[in-house]
Amino acid sequence: MNKFIIFTFFMLGLGFYEMSGGADFVPEARPIELIAISTKTLEAVPFDQPQVTRAAAIALPSFTNTAEEPQAEIIAAALDTTPVVEEIAETDLRQVSGKRVNMRTGPGTNYGVLDTLPRGTEAEVIEVTADGWARIRVSTTNQVGWMAERLLSDS
Repeated sequence: MNKFIIFTFFMLGLGFYEMSGGADFVPEARPIELIAISTKTLEAVPFDQPQVTRAAAIALPSFTNTAEEPQAEIIAAALDTTPVVEEIAETDLRQVSGKRVNMRTGPGTNYGVLDTLPRGTEAEVIEVTADGWARIRVSTTNQVGWMAERLLSDS
């Protein structure tokens, strides 16, 4: 087998040599382009002059406040004991209705997959686009991503 491989390589080399012109090969003549030589001489920098090797530090001026500071005024205030109740916006909680649904980085299948959520995972719907993609926040991990709205059911 080794003799066959060596013979094959020898024949391939001989064939390449003959097909490329063999002993009669003459390389084609290419025109020689002359390169312009610059006659400009560089000036030597004397050693007694400073040479900049890195950027010099710039001293920044210190800023001082010369304006008079306003004096605090005492204002009488009544203590209001009524508690302030803020209205909490209703959250749109839904559950994943598909068996294993991809949560993506953007509203479309051309975006990368952040996570795959199993059926029953509870998520808060933050916004819904016109083309049917919902931006959601997973309740257990607070991870935010996009999912097709049709794959979410009311909880």
